[in-house]
Amino acid sequence: RRSSKSPGLPGPKPRAMAGQAEDQSQHANVLLYVFVGIYFCLLVVVAKIAHSKKVKAIESHGEIKAHFSGSYGAISLFLTTFSTIYSGYTVIGIPEEAFARGFVALRWIGATLVIVAGMLLFNPRLRRVAAVRGYTSPQDFLNDRYGTLRLRLLCAVCGVIPIMSYITAQIVSFSAMLQGMTLGAIPKWACMVIFCVMILTLEVLGGMNSVVLTDVVQSILMIASFLTIPVVVAAEYGWLPAIGPSDCGFLRNVSPNVTDIFSVPDECIGAAHGCVAAGCIEAVNPEFYQFPTRSTCCEIVFFLLNMLVTPLSPHIVQRTYIATSDADMRIVMGAMLLAPFIAQTPGIIMGLTKSAYDPMWPVVDQEATAFSGLSAQLKMVGWFQYFLVTMMTCSTLAAIMSTADSAVMGASSIVSIDVVKGSLLPNLSTKNVVRLGEATSVIICILASIMGMYCNDEQLGTMIVFQGGMNMQLLPAFGLGLYFPIKEIAVTSGIIAGLISLVIVLIVGNPVEDYVPTVYISAAINFLSVALVQGICSARPRHEAVAGEALSIGSVRDAMSTSREPKLVLVALMLGIAVASAPWYGTPGEEEEIIYGLPRWGLFQLAAFVMMFFVGGVACALWKPPMDSKVVKGLETAT
Repeated sequence: RRSSKSPGLPGPKPRAMAGQAEDQSQHANVLLYVFVGIYFCLLVVVAKIAHSKKVKAIESHGEIKAHFSGSYGAISLFLTTFSTIYSGYTVIGIPEEAFARGFVALRWIGATLVIVAGMLLFNPRLRRVAAVRGYTSPQDFLNDRYGTLRLRLLCAVCGVIPIMSYITAQIVSFSAMLQGMTLGAIPKWACMVIFCVMILTLEVLGGMNSVVLTDVVQSILMIASFLTIPVVVAAEYGWLPAIGPSDCGFLRNVSPNVTDIFSVPDECIGAAHGCVAAGCIEAVNPEFYQFPTRSTCCEIVFFLLNMLVTPLSPHIVQRTYIATSDADMRIVMGAMLLAPFIAQTPGIIMGLTKSAYDPMWPVVDQEATAFSGLSAQLKMVGWFQYFLVTMMTCSTLAAIMSTADSAVMGASSIVSIDVVKGSLLPNLSTKNVVRLGEATSVIICILASIMGMYCNDEQLGTMIVFQGGMNMQLLPAFGLGLYFPIKEIAVTSGIIAGLISLVIVLIVGNPVEDYVPTVYISAAINFLSVALVQGICSARPRHEAVAGEALSIGSVRDAMSTSREPKLVLVALMLGIAVASAPWYGTPGEEEEIIYGLPRWGLFQLAAFVMMFFVGGVACALWKPPMDSKVVKGLETAT
């Protein structure tokens, strides 16, 4: 048998970790309901404070700036960015993926590191130009850089459609959580109504101030839960090195036959016929310790590259605009390098733990999601575990709501500022622009709820990938527009070709779907079209931008002349390490050596992510923002 290296870590002594019989009475959740109610009340108080700040901001900056924008220092900016990036999928989807697919879920740790690489690539220039030109809407840069109606509308489509998918994913997550928490007492449609009412109330009361301030509260709750979960789970069920090997000390055999779905399976005496193993990950799921297939390797590579465009999502771009200074943005990027090790690890541990103990739990918990099943078992162990589950539930709701309200705000600003005021009704008053934004948010919530009625939590991963693929269509517009004198016609042609090819491939099918996602085929056609059209376009002389004129690449460079930007070679190195971290070097299906509870390829991947962390830290340290980078509330107009 292959070797297994597992150090002696602290944890429970091996014993029969029998599951707990489910209590299906509502009174068992009374305390949980109380805490969740207190949490919602706290959000209302924060929203009221945000409303007061919004009223003051209206007096000094006008309604549009007060509703859609703001100025926030490093701490608030980090917490709102953290809360926005770590959505409901972090606390529901990642545990479920780890439960179903094992150590493939490690890719989520690298995902955030690639997001930071994207931030290092786009944000320094985008933030500096936004401060000088006075941007408010997420797509103000595109409008300023290219200045055509056709591209403005195309970019709005590529920005709003993936947000709709993203908001739908959050609504589905929220509904699944609330239904599970109330034992199905609240129907799915009612859960969606509750979600929409809360999100819209927060937006109307405080606008961006509500979003940021509630994000601060939600992030604190999330971080506290993330730091506590691994220790408590390990104390009850064992550390990963202790429960990984097939012959671990927690190994038990249980009968799969039970009298009802709420009862605990009986333990077998020895390896009796018909009994199944439980308590050790490899004994229950030996495939978790086999080398991944080539299609899984490709999936991991494209998944990581997909995250490069996350900083171009409208609600993330808004975080770039609302930074008080470039220096604050740099601090946020440095902190976000550490975030995935704190935020993603607990979900992976929860999923792997459920995969080991699942056979000895009641059927109702076996059929539940990894998060819900483990939470249901953990809360019956003791009062502290019950309190932790309550915190976990609140942090889950926090993650879902914080991401959703940010996404809704981003989409409404695109529609009201970019499309309507920027294209259709340029004379629309500022007050009506805000009202239109609020009405747009209502419509978005209604449409997302309708879509959510036909979706379930198993489709969340697909929605996330689709969002990233649509954002890929904007990569040439932002990426090339920030660094090169790209022609507007080239960018427009690329987006049109990409969207048309996406529809065609969806209709006729993708012959290489096992290796290349459909959205990447359309993105590749987009990039090739941009290169082709740019190459055949005749060069036209272009004046340098001055106040009120379209932004030129020369103006972008001038804005960065007092800064020392992050080294692009380090950003490229981060991306190279991310791609190299994928398990491409072994034989698919071959049994892997278990090291510290991980398959060897998983340990190598974690080591690669640690390397990315240090390379990203060096890139952040070498970025020297200008001394005068702090602009008055970040709200100046172009001068």
